[in-house]
Amino acid sequence: MTKSEIRSFISAQSGNIRMPDLCEKCVEAGGVPWKVLFNVERARSTRAAVDKASIAARPCFLCTANRFEWQIPVEWRGYDILVNPFPVLPGHLTIVAKEHADQLILSRLRDMVDLAAYLEGYAVFYNGPHSGASAPDHAHFQAVPESWLNLHRCFPFERYYVCGEASVVELGLKEVICRMAVAEGEPEPRMNVAVKCIGPDEYEAVVIPRRAHRPSCYEEVHVSPGALDMFGYIVTTSEADFEALDSPLLERIFDEVAFSRRVPKVKVGIVTAKEIKYELHGPYRSAGDTLSPESDDCRFRLDDVVIGVGFHWERRESQCFQGALKLVSNSDGTTTAVNILPVEEYLQSVISSEMSAHASLELLKAHAVISRSWLLAQMEHKQKAPLGPDCCCCADSERVIKWYDHDDHVGFDVCADDHCQRYQGASRIDRQAVYEAVQSTCGEVLVDVDGNLCDARFSKCCGGAFEEFGNCWEPVRHSYLLAGRDLHPPLPLPDLTCEDEARKWIMSRPEAFCASPSEEILSQVLNNYDRETTDFYRWTVEYGTEELSELVKSRSGIDFGTILDFVPLKRGTSGRIYELKIVGTKRTVTVGKELEIRKWLSSSHLYSSAFVVDRSDDGVWRLHGAGWGHGVGLCQIGAAVMGAKGFSYKEILYHYFKNAEIKCAY
Repeated sequence: MTKSEIRSFISAQSGNIRMPDLCEKCVEAGGVPWKVLFNVERARSTRAAVDKASIAARPCFLCTANRFEWQIPVEWRGYDILVNPFPVLPGHLTIVAKEHADQLILSRLRDMVDLAAYLEGYAVFYNGPHSGASAPDHAHFQAVPESWLNLHRCFPFERYYVCGEASVVELGLKEVICRMAVAEGEPEPRMNVAVKCIGPDEYEAVVIPRRAHRPSCYEEVHVSPGALDMFGYIVTTSEADFEALDSPLLERIFDEVAFSRRVPKVKVGIVTAKEIKYELHGPYRSAGDTLSPESDDCRFRLDDVVIGVGFHWERRESQCFQGALKLVSNSDGTTTAVNILPVEEYLQSVISSEMSAHASLELLKAHAVISRSWLLAQMEHKQKAPLGPDCCCCADSERVIKWYDHDDHVGFDVCADDHCQRYQGASRIDRQAVYEAVQSTCGEVLVDVDGNLCDARFSKCCGGAFEEFGNCWEPVRHSYLLAGRDLHPPLPLPDLTCEDEARKWIMSRPEAFCASPSEEILSQVLNNYDRETTDFYRWTVEYGTEELSELVKSRSGIDFGTILDFVPLKRGTSGRIYELKIVGTKRTVTVGKELEIRKWLSSSHLYSSAFVVDRSDDGVWRLHGAGWGHGVGLCQIGAAVMGAKGFSYKEILYHYFKNAEIKCAY
């Protein structure tokens, strides 16, 4: 049925539909907004007796003989599509099997998936016989307009996500349900299921495992959660129940009927300015300095957000965000806009901002895992240790050694720019695969051999060799961030700490995953402003002597006079210099680590510190370099090539993070 046919179908019977004016309020469960509805007409379903004796004694209200006379069906396969006489939401349909058969789904999974396509613009859902179904003796589905069911939302309980073609979703659902059934020792496990058609032969589905049909508070507050309740709309049938349902009670209900899974929230600093310009889209409630959304489709827009701070792609954008907006007043008279949202929703934007949302699914999954690992590791570290400065510095007249990390933020966990992880709002999420990547890896993180969260780093291009953590940041050795080649199976890596070997390596193009990506792969991986960099595996930058001397002076704040020489003192495992002696006519100073070197030798930042220097007779300095970024952990370009070659996200992760293991953090 097309949307217009469905509207006509409902309109023809609308005079008989008992749709009262709904009262509603927003209640949070696990930090996620949930709508609470007061709909007295749903008492028949919510308060229905579901014991075997009561079901056997009453006439089945889904059988043809017991329906309302005005319920004229549309026939589809072996089902009747009916307008629900007591709708929870406008447009509520019930799809009833013609024969009186038990509410069991395994043999009907393909019907459910196909029904989601047949009912254009609708989401189809299923209540298990012990999970919200008030007619467990008669097989049926239900459906509501798809806008009412957000399957991408964050849930405060366990759920399984499946996406793909009809046959893939059918098989995926069957595997999940059978696995749950075996664990419970039942022909059908307790569960709720929802399916949406999201494109030509493309579907997504969510299965919510259940502990119980009803919570222990049912006799005091008549809440009997079915699929709609579990997907965002708690139904109450009396004013007293509506008023009684608050956040602690709703969390208790979910913990009793489902399997609790609390997703942590993250506070992201977006922009600091004298005046924050914002615009709210959807209902928000105000509490002090925080504006919280009242539904999961709310968005707020911020203007003049600076991205790429200090880099050659720096620019301002207007960006839209999910979650809450907190406006923090600072002592210098500025205000910081902080976005507060569940980690899983944050990651949807991160993997679309750090790369393109059109990267391969396996790369998006890999990036979701490392971004989640890095974030949770940072949050855990800050809980255990006092805040530090934005960099660690050892400076005197002869040495300036700095490394920059992420402990400087006060009032929020991470910033939204390259300093932490790029997070550029919901507008970057323009592809279904992003949701699939985050949903299908929900809670997955990398841990080391001792079970500690991995400080999972990543950069654009390693240049063919991995750098070790301690050469870029604090002098700590991590067992999972080791030297190696970006190749599988790996070939021996030359000793790039040796100057001669480093020069041979940088001046050649050794085989590596990141060496020769196709234009197609680059277009899938790099955002539009990242494409402004035309080469990154091997590159050359040229300066005149006067130009170079002025550049180093302006970027370092030190007057070297005329630059005479660059002397690499220490190179890392990828050939990246982390201590460089700069010799001038007035001063000689050693600078490190890699980011500070890159900062001093470019008007923004040099692509990497893996470079060698040649000077021509006419005074032209040529810096020949390898890679883009620090080279520690995952190489995004290399991982993109691996994804295109058919490597799974786990194979990608284990290639870049040696001795690590994937575990579920929540």
